Amino acid sequence: MGLNIPPKPESSLWTDDQWKAIQAEGNNVLVAAAAGSGKTAVLVTRIIEKLINESANLNVDELLIVTFTNASAAEMKFRIGKGLEEALAQNPDSTHLKRQVALLNYASISTLHSFCLEIIRKYYFDADIDPNFRLIEPIESSMIRDEVLENLLEQEYSIENNEPFFHLVESFTGDRSDAELHALISKLYDFSRANPDPNIWLEEMVDFYNTEETTSITELPYFPIIKEDIELRVNQAKNYLLNAIDYANENNGPVPYLATLENDLAQIEAITELSWNSWGQLKKAIESIDFKRIPTLKNKSDYDEEYVEEAKKFRDAAKKEIKNIATDWFSREEINYLSDLEKMKPDIKTLSRLVKKFAENFFEEKQQRGVLDFNDLEHLALKILLKDNEASEVAKNYQKQFKEVLIDEYQDTNMVQETILRLVTNSGEEQGNLFMVGDVKQSIYRFRLAEPTLFMTKYQTYQQDGNGSGIRIDLSQNFRSRKEVLDATNFIFHQLMDKHIAEIDYDAAAELTLGASFPETTDMETELLLIDMKSVESETEDELSPQELQKNQVESRAIAMKIKEMIDNKFPIFDKKMKQNRPIQYRDIVILARAMTSAPDMEEAMKVQDIPFYANNNSGYFETTEVATMIALMKVIDNPYQDIPLAAVLRSPIIGLNEEELGQVRMAKKNGYFYDALLTYKDTTVSETADKMSDFIQQLNNWRELSIRENLTSLIWQIYQETNFYEFVGGLPGGKQRQANLRALYDRANQYEKTSFRGLFRFVRFVERLEVRGDDLGTAKTLGEKEDVVRMMTIHASKGLEFPVVIVSGLSRKFNMRDIYSKTLLDKDYGFASNYRDIEKMIVYPTIMQQAMKQKKSREMIAEEMRVLYVALTRAEEKLILTATVPDFEKTSKNWLQVAKEKETILPASTRAKAKCYLDWIGNATIRHPNFKELLCEEMIQTLPTDMKLQIEIKTKEMFLTNELEKTETVNWLDNIKEHQPIPVKSPYKDEIQRYMNYEYQNEEATEIRAKQSVTELKRQFSLQDSWSDTTLLKEFQKVSLDRPKFLQQNKLSATEIGTAMHTLMQAVSLEHQPTKEDLEQLLQTMREKDILTEAQLKAINIKQVLGFFESQLGKTMLQKKDLVKREVPFSYLLPVSELYEKVDIDERVLIQGVVDSMIEEEETITLIDYKTDKIEGRYSNWEAAEKIMKERYHIQIKLYAKAIQAISGKKVDAAYLYFFDGQHICQINTKEGF
Repeated sequence: MGLNIPPKPESSLWTDDQWKAIQAEGNNVLVAAAAGSGKTAVLVTRIIEKLINESANLNVDELLIVTFTNASAAEMKFRIGKGLEEALAQNPDSTHLKRQVALLNYASISTLHSFCLEIIRKYYFDADIDPNFRLIEPIESSMIRDEVLENLLEQEYSIENNEPFFHLVESFTGDRSDAELHALISKLYDFSRANPDPNIWLEEMVDFYNTEETTSITELPYFPIIKEDIELRVNQAKNYLLNAIDYANENNGPVPYLATLENDLAQIEAITELSWNSWGQLKKAIESIDFKRIPTLKNKSDYDEEYVEEAKKFRDAAKKEIKNIATDWFSREEINYLSDLEKMKPDIKTLSRLVKKFAENFFEEKQQRGVLDFNDLEHLALKILLKDNEASEVAKNYQKQFKEVLIDEYQDTNMVQETILRLVTNSGEEQGNLFMVGDVKQSIYRFRLAEPTLFMTKYQTYQQDGNGSGIRIDLSQNFRSRKEVLDATNFIFHQLMDKHIAEIDYDAAAELTLGASFPETTDMETELLLIDMKSVESETEDELSPQELQKNQVESRAIAMKIKEMIDNKFPIFDKKMKQNRPIQYRDIVILARAMTSAPDMEEAMKVQDIPFYANNNSGYFETTEVATMIALMKVIDNPYQDIPLAAVLRSPIIGLNEEELGQVRMAKKNGYFYDALLTYKDTTVSETADKMSDFIQQLNNWRELSIRENLTSLIWQIYQETNFYEFVGGLPGGKQRQANLRALYDRANQYEKTSFRGLFRFVRFVERLEVRGDDLGTAKTLGEKEDVVRMMTIHASKGLEFPVVIVSGLSRKFNMRDIYSKTLLDKDYGFASNYRDIEKMIVYPTIMQQAMKQKKSREMIAEEMRVLYVALTRAEEKLILTATVPDFEKTSKNWLQVAKEKETILPASTRAKAKCYLDWIGNATIRHPNFKELLCEEMIQTLPTDMKLQIEIKTKEMFLTNELEKTETVNWLDNIKEHQPIPVKSPYKDEIQRYMNYEYQNEEATEIRAKQSVTELKRQFSLQDSWSDTTLLKEFQKVSLDRPKFLQQNKLSATEIGTAMHTLMQAVSLEHQPTKEDLEQLLQTMREKDILTEAQLKAINIKQVLGFFESQLGKTMLQKKDLVKREVPFSYLLPVSELYEKVDIDERVLIQGVVDSMIEEEETITLIDYKTDKIEGRYSNWEAAEKIMKERYHIQIKLYAKAIQAISGKKVDAAYLYFFDGQHICQINTKEGF
């Protein structure tokens, strides 16, 4: 067919390949867009260009645009809308453009899940579901799932003579529970759902165990995997022997070894010449390899000892490789391997039946509850679109509606999604209307069952010239990064990626080319920082902590010091908005890691260097003290007969018992539940602790009653309020984060309450399940996107983002191989594999299928990890720093040197496939850089031609330990002072200490003044000043006022609580007429019913005193001028500090906040009225004596009110009055005097 691309305008800024991607028509198009190549801009422009071309007769609702996330969909819609608005501004009379703008909100721009939801809501009847379904969150879905699965297994257990099931239980569970079977069924269910027809996949899973007619392992469908693994290992053994021969051939090398080594090599090469048609022949060949005893060297002094040892080492490695082949593949007879599979078939068949039954029951239960989960959406949409293995009428309608289907991040698509997309696009590849954008090198979601082979199949079959089944366009130009970053990435991945190991060749089409423009700047070379963890002797070694620092701590310190150095040196960063360099900021730096296990060490290292830091961690939530305490308390409320949670609550700040008091409680009843001991102790002991326990038990009973009557969120909030626990944790280090965690617990409980589950018991069980599974929720987020901090995140979380400086840390952290070594393995191509358990003989051994699948999964994991590393390196815009620890750099570099002799650009397949961490790849690749060769002074290194600028630093761990030691020494004298220890007269810090001690700050008084204060607080301060004449005493004597926990309250309210109640009533009293006793009683009853006042506050209010106010002259004036009255008027006012404190002479202001009880605002003047509930009658001899004291007590408050109201309103405060309810006294305050 060929490409039919219109010529690119000379003024266009698009590259030729971008222009092709924007304009390509007439067939399916795959755009292989490398990192930073502007794929989103290309996709948006393609859409806009199509829409503004009126001759194309295309409407926006005739496009299906699929993105990977909801955020991406929202951004896509915004950018398309912006483009249409700009086009309309240039052509305001265009009816077509106006129509597109109007239709945009109806366009199908969403994730595939959202599109499926749209299909289901529209055609629910074709899926045979209730149209009023509710879409539930994964939390609720998992709870329903567990319940259904438990019921299913109970039903199976209740069936008599259910031998197939009982045999399955024995084969796949431990002695204590059937939790393993529970998890296996759930795992199989999830995995099967990634297939268009899960039941077919489950049936095929059983078919792989049909070996009755199989006569040889070579006939098994997965034999190619076995063959590939054996070949790889044999080649590795061959390479080891070639290295040994090289050492034997060196000057002064162990020449006598040559004959034996060459004989070994000949035996191994013979294996590669086998036909592979006979398993028996292959087994015999491997087992017959005979490594003869290596000859003894007679005159050892004639030979280089290092060469001798290296030759032996590599020969031993070859022997071990061959031995492992024999152990892994030929430890049992061929007939036994095949019969194992046949014996397992009944169990696999039963397992398949259970998974199908569970899927059926699970969906039925959701239907009964009127809910669907996210996993249902794709399969229900598929049910609507596919009838009898052909496109349904609904699907055909979509094919007619959508003139083009555009998919972003196509490399992360799975088979179900691929099927749905195929059903809504034009059938057949000729004249196809599918436009796919992605980068298989960034496909890192295999754990979500993404299938990168879908991308690769099209990549390999589509043609760049447009002929054939589709059009392939490569976007390799990178507009994100500096040349230094691109050169580093290319240098490393040209050596790592090929089709054999990484599922794609890193060839000229895949490599990154420079597209961005940056000013020339030095120090932008890629840095490789390696920290040698091998101890070295030094003068300070004996002074170091005897406990060796972990490698995470050392690496974290090194990174923190590197960041500090960059900040201090004002490392230049190019600001794209300012179009010029500026000094680096913390927010420019990100630390990437494969997992967040080192986050606590990193945070500690950043604190030492005073670097603001934030780790985007999705674990540790349940382990935080405040959340663990609340969970323990909820467990106790649910059931107090739980010793560990109860002890945790009693020991926590909520109750505050110490170990001795806990022991006393236990001794009250040595045996039985701790709660019984608590009850006994409370009833038989007279002590403060016993009183405290009595209050706690009373409160606990109240909470238990509340948990029955009210919802979960009410209970949690009540606990926060009554214990002041929320306020308490706010005062601890990291208080902001702790309070956010408690709010998150409340929010998550609120989300739980919205599910079909209810109650404290179920919530506690749900949390327990999360903890057991390790499904941590992650600490609550307290940081905004624009905060100036160094961020740490996983590489997965960084995908799609970019940062000026990227530090890729933890490169020596081992790959997570847990899934590969699992008892059970799942595979899209070959189903299910596990060990074979012989129940009668009580032995377990791997099956040939499990061994094969383990190798397949290992290869897939290696390919995925290689792509994850590619994502990490391509996040950097300007500077890339790679960090790792090595156990012994000398030994590690020697291992790298063996590969450094290779002349081929691509590293040996065995080297890449056997990597255990990222450093295994990066070390073997960078050692072939000229700078590394120069560093090691090794002529044997075969360097590769490259433009990569590389700075290599090898540091010892002692460098960072010594740094920490010196830092500690410099502040030792501070520790002495804190511990009230004398400072030695000869101390080198004597002068420094003396300077600190003699220093006088000229604005000392100002340090005692808070920038924001309430009027009530200022009233207290001036009261104390009058008594003590020194504001520095304020911190020592000021009483903190917090709500008292209910179980510590007496029936009698505090004066403050009574005052609050009276003020609340005065705010609500109607001024329409003179209030009567009946009016006030009715108003109070209403306020009680609405929980505005508590029962205790209601009883504390004196109605006669309130009626007395309205009978006074002030009250009558308020009633007469009711339209001018304002009540409870809040204000904020900036007051010069010098006006407030005579001693303080600084040009600063303090924010004053307060609430005026009542004021009468006339045209030019204002009258202030403040209510007081102070005790007057009986406390003072007469009103005159009381009035003098009241004026002194409140004159500051009222004067501040007057000053603030005058400044805010611009009106004069003509008069200000205090009204005392007790005795009905009126006191006028002179507001014209100073403070």
